Amino acid sequence: MPWAGRVGVEMALFHVFSEQLTLYDHTLVCYSVNNSRKSLIMSTKTPNTALKFIDDLVAEGMVFFTFDEAMRHLGRSPSATANLLRRMVDAGLIDRVRRGRYVVRDLGVLGTRAAAEDVALAVAAAFKGEPHRIGYRTALDEHDLISHPARTIQVAATKRVRARELSGQPLRTITEPEVAILIGSMAQGPSRMSNLERALLDAAARPELAGGAAALAEAIASAGKRVNPEQLERYADQLGWAAALRRIGSITDALNIEGLAGKLHPLEKPQADLYLEPGSNITSVWRDSRWRVRWTQTRDELANVVRQ
Repeated sequence: MPWAGRVGVEMALFHVFSEQLTLYDHTLVCYSVNNSRKSLIMSTKTPNTALKFIDDLVAEGMVFFTFDEAMRHLGRSPSATANLLRRMVDAGLIDRVRRGRYVVRDLGVLGTRAAAEDVALAVAAAFKGEPHRIGYRTALDEHDLISHPARTIQVAATKRVRARELSGQPLRTITEPEVAILIGSMAQGPSRMSNLERALLDAAARPELAGGAAALAEAIASAGKRVNPEQLERYADQLGWAAALRRIGSITDALNIEGLAGKLHPLEKPQADLYLEPGSNITSVWRDSRWRVRWTQTRDELANVVRQ
């Protein structure tokens, strides 16, 4: 092999069994791995449009693509392109993350859904060209702040999408102005995601999306010393999320969260009480007089969550 001595390159062989892709049984396909990207090298004995298409995409650094891009690249009609892409999905070579949006599957994860391996990659493919940010409970999970993984993928975008699933997982789109989407946004692979402080504010602004007060308290305690209090307050001010900051401040002070307790201040003097979990019909059991936040759980109950 001419590339046998190339540094940083691995070669892997696998068999593809797919009558739909008109490949011969036990067709030998080689993948060259360089800088963690896979480049498909097809045997000259097994010419195939689908595999050639993937090879060209990866060679151009495109790990996800749209239906229109595929149609232009292949030079086929919409129906012919759709048929080929469907067969490629069935064969596990690509994943359809959303209508008209696809991800190339890497060697070792062929046939798996993209979101199961890389949420950011699936989101980047689904929201290509659209301002977006992975946020709320999904961001808490990606930052490893909660013990129970997020089942629904939550993405902030400027407009709602019709899709209710993303790469086989439930999708929830939260509408935000573009300027708000960018605040506290960090790169996460090819996508964007709430950074640590923004993720906590997301959860405090919409506790019902994060899993309630218990999940919020767990996330704050897990973040602890890593949180920048000044940045947290600055984001809250930019977003106009005084209520979210009050919920975080109430939890940090009441539960004496290391690294944050006593370091946060209301953006303005609270004029009225608010609930730790808005929309709750349960009578409050404790009132935080400094932050003017009403809790529907005792401090001991949330403290037990934090200690787990």
